[in-house]
Amino acid sequence: MKNLLTSLIKKEGVHGLNTRLSWLPDLAHLDAISGIKLSIKHITSILNDSALSVSEKIHLLLLIEDANRSTLQQQLIAFIKLDNLKPEITHHIVDINYAYYRMVFLSYTKLIDISFNKPREQQPQQPIKLVMLSRAIMTSINMLKWRYFERAGPPANLWSQSNTLYQYAAEHQLNKAMIKPYADLQHTTIDSLLLQLWMLGNLNFSGLLKSQIETAAELLNLSMHDINLHSEWNARDTFFVELTKDHPARRIRKLIPSTYSLFWELDGFEASIQHALHQIHTHQTVAFKGTSLKHTYLLEETLTYLKKEWSRTGYQRQRRRELRHDIIRTASVSVGVSAVCDLLQQLDLSHVPVKNLADGSLTKRPVQTRVVSQGTTNTLMVGKEKWNILNESTLGLGTFVSQETSPAVKPNKLVAILTTRAHAKPAIGVIRNSKQMSGGKLKIGIELLTENPNLASLKKFEIKKETDTHEQTTSSNSLNVEFFAIFIPYHSLLHKPASLIMPKIEFLPRTFYEIHFNHKREIVKFDDPIEQGDDWVCVSFPEELS
Repeated sequence: MKNLLTSLIKKEGVHGLNTRLSWLPDLAHLDAISGIKLSIKHITSILNDSALSVSEKIHLLLLIEDANRSTLQQQLIAFIKLDNLKPEITHHIVDINYAYYRMVFLSYTKLIDISFNKPREQQPQQPIKLVMLSRAIMTSINMLKWRYFERAGPPANLWSQSNTLYQYAAEHQLNKAMIKPYADLQHTTIDSLLLQLWMLGNLNFSGLLKSQIETAAELLNLSMHDINLHSEWNARDTFFVELTKDHPARRIRKLIPSTYSLFWELDGFEASIQHALHQIHTHQTVAFKGTSLKHTYLLEETLTYLKKEWSRTGYQRQRRRELRHDIIRTASVSVGVSAVCDLLQQLDLSHVPVKNLADGSLTKRPVQTRVVSQGTTNTLMVGKEKWNILNESTLGLGTFVSQETSPAVKPNKLVAILTTRAHAKPAIGVIRNSKQMSGGKLKIGIELLTENPNLASLKKFEIKKETDTHEQTTSSNSLNVEFFAIFIPYHSLLHKPASLIMPKIEFLPRTFYEIHFNHKREIVKFDDPIEQGDDWVCVSFPEELS
């Protein structure tokens, strides 16, 4: 690894610590995981060595961090790109990287606590204090990302510890001083790094994929240096953090916190996201704060999610509309609009009316597994690993699922829930939230759209006008092969009109579609969608056609 460090530890002025770093050149001959494990072992040994002074421990920790910097960054980049790793390999990579960052973070917080509270003449110099604080916060950001990669929540006391770091920085007047935490990074401040951490903490339970989490972290890194962090609330502030509590950033709603808090607004961040979305929609090169972003199919989804969650206007906190009844049932679930359409097609749910699943007593409604075997379907994404339904109402379900068998589960995914009720159709719903539980389980909240879905088949059409001897005739040419969409009937409880859910990839606004539904053929022009998820859009459906 490291010719630079090999020469560094041989230089004079290392105060006899060469022997404690003699293993660093060995990292060049080890694979990444083995090198990280070896580093964790030595950091633990150094931190617990009473023969070393605090300044010597700080010096050694900084050098070990520098030695591992490149390897850890390469691990992160490679891991984000790999989507089909075996669960045991994924767990191993996550555990090792998280353990390293956790060990380094705890080492920094302990050394900061000891050294910053010494008499002034015995404290580290200001540049060393800045490096320690900035690296501690950057380590906590990486630690949190690796937790999110496996859909786990933040480690215990992370927010209390990070809030203490802010208070140390403010006490020593370091929170706005410029610093390069590592040689390969741009200058930043303690305030900017903590804002990145607090806002990343606000994404807990977001269900974002690992590449989306990394994108969100990158956008925060590019933006938070422009944010004004202050202790007095003003009317434009949208977020706050209470420094006396173990919480990340929270949105200001009705009550202004009276405890020791910091406030800020994200109007500039929102404007940058809006500009990037405009560039995507107009097929321009995507740039954010002057930095080019690689336009992937997940970038637009990530930007849209962040805009919805962090925008000043349009934010709506999800609330249950009715109480749910506790039950213990199982069901087999298909995830994604394509899987749901395939399932409905397989069950031949195009136009035949059947008994509604909601008929009868809610508490007596059975929700059991039904395995569909005809055809060559691959829609039963959790056919063997079934979802456990914990509670239900006429409008929603609370479910419990293993994250290993359901990697596609995230908010705004469309799902179909299979039951054993005679003549019953699958219930169609949207995942609204997911929460990490112990034992590698996810608690999933589902909003039910309908328990009486039907299939409609569609084709895109182009209307052409041809002029012949001053007479106009209209001809229609099919632009695409047939695809399926899901008819959602009128919802009487919510007074929602009938709608149609179709794959996002097939939707073009203000385009004519030929629709075959309910034994009818119609030509309909759809305008903008009324709602959309990651792979689907929902458009209003004329009542007379349903």
